[in-house]
Amino acid sequence: MDVNSEVFFQNLFKRSGEVRLTKLFRECPSEALYKLSNRCGVCVTAVRTRHLDEHQIIQLLTYRLAQYVAINFVDARNVYELRMDHEPISNTSADEIHVIAGSAETGEILCYLAVKGGTNTPSHVTMRTQERPLLPSEQRFGWGVYNRLTILPDLPLAKVREVGRFVKNHQRSNFDELVIRATAEVGTALFKLLVGAARQDIDACVGNFEEEVAKKNLDFFHVPLVVLHGVVPFAEERDYLRPHVEARAVYPFAFLLSDLSTAMGRLESIEQALARPGRDGLSALMTLKKDGTKALRSTLEPPGGIPALNDVQMHQEHVDMDSRRELLKVGDALRMFEPFSGLSSAEAAVLGTILKRVEVQSGESIVRQGDVADALYLIEAGEADIQAVKADGTQVKVKVIGPGSFFGEIGLVTGSERTANVIAKTHMRLLRLSKKDYNTYLSHFADADNKFSRMALEKVQEQLRNLKA
Repeated sequence: MDVNSEVFFQNLFKRSGEVRLTKLFRECPSEALYKLSNRCGVCVTAVRTRHLDEHQIIQLLTYRLAQYVAINFVDARNVYELRMDHEPISNTSADEIHVIAGSAETGEILCYLAVKGGTNTPSHVTMRTQERPLLPSEQRFGWGVYNRLTILPDLPLAKVREVGRFVKNHQRSNFDELVIRATAEVGTALFKLLVGAARQDIDACVGNFEEEVAKKNLDFFHVPLVVLHGVVPFAEERDYLRPHVEARAVYPFAFLLSDLSTAMGRLESIEQALARPGRDGLSALMTLKKDGTKALRSTLEPPGGIPALNDVQMHQEHVDMDSRRELLKVGDALRMFEPFSGLSSAEAAVLGTILKRVEVQSGESIVRQGDVADALYLIEAGEADIQAVKADGTQVKVKVIGPGSFFGEIGLVTGSERTANVIAKTHMRLLRLSKKDYNTYLSHFADADNKFSRMALEKVQEQLRNLKA
């Protein structure tokens, strides 16, 4: 970093440190969804963007930008090249809720969180609807990332919100009493807001986080949530938060507001601790933390647990976006095979890492009639002859198959022996899904399993007709 850029960022941090929202905290808009005037030095408000004036919005966006630069969530070079004084105003919306904790004495921002969403979509547009606006986390992980959960996929999009942008004031010490209190106060404000002023408008919340950081904050409040690990997060080059996505492991999460009733006792204990002044309050918070970050089972979790394909621990940290793009391309290609068309982008990309690539030369036998069926094969390139042997030993050429076709599903579904010979007609590239991996990752997906079963039956019937001919 050269001298000019150092001066630029020093000025940015200086402006951020000078942000004061005294008027907002003391003369909170009547439309505010939550307000805490002063609890042991910390004040909190939750207000929509449309109820802030332009100067207050710019102050918030200046604070957010400086904190993200400080923790390398954004590309500092890009910020400098564009000479950004604050985040673009387009990064927020009129209905976005800003949960802000600050110093009751000075109005300095100590901690911040945003609740996005509230799109004006018809009630029939659900999370399962494909042609719809994507929430920010879905832009990272692809449409359908929440489809294997219960309830959530069928909720109206208008009743789902995105929780995120949580950031502490990194210009203060992590051990600063007010920062510690403000962090707990922002969480308290969020959950009181969700079960109070916003309850009629929201059924569920989603988002993405670093599991070792933000999840602990949610678990501290005993929020019953689900986390999905089987994802390949992706950010385009123009994406403002691309460095964060590329450098850290981030996962989608979700929770149901009706589940929050189980955490109200915990919330009361946290408020009692926050009401105690000075070190007594901090000690009480630490005691609660030591009691454990109890994670209760979410109603969103399927009865049999999160499906294995959605729970694969994918390596993410410092995996460049070009490599991730290739994984997603493989996934897109897999979804072109009919049995996999119902998979989400994330599921298909993860499945692509499980399949084994096989190359065979022209004339090679890939499977033999009567052998134990131990895998399904998908054809990426090349052609193969399918031949069946009659009872008298004569061979019958059934058909030629090529890219986009697959074979082996009969044994995969039924466990029976191979019903035909498959011989490479040309050089071929295949993707192999073992029976073991199928049972582990796909047999519980009704849409894929039903398609394989139907196609296996159709192929058996076709082969029987050919043998009788």
